[in-house]
Amino acid sequence: MSDMNTTLPKWLEGRRYCTIKDLMRLFGVSRATIDRWCRENESFPSKHKFGNPFNENCSTRFSVSEVKAYISKVEQNQVD
Repeated sequence: MSDMNTTLPKWLEGRRYCTIKDLMRLFGVSRATIDRWCRENESFPSKHKFGNPFNENCSTRFSVSEVKAYISKVEQNQVD
């Protein structure tokens, strides 16, 4: 990862994964916007699925370290 001097809010620090709702709160956007960023922006952190997607017991999470790296890129204007 590049520059890791980016600070995250206290409610997100120390966590390994975060939810879509966490990202909505962090960026101040809707769920539809997060979904669109996932589809259209290759630099945006990728979704990680946990559980069994075949019986609908699957949850989506994002790696906090990937989110932090993405924010760092955005702050440095290096997003594709």
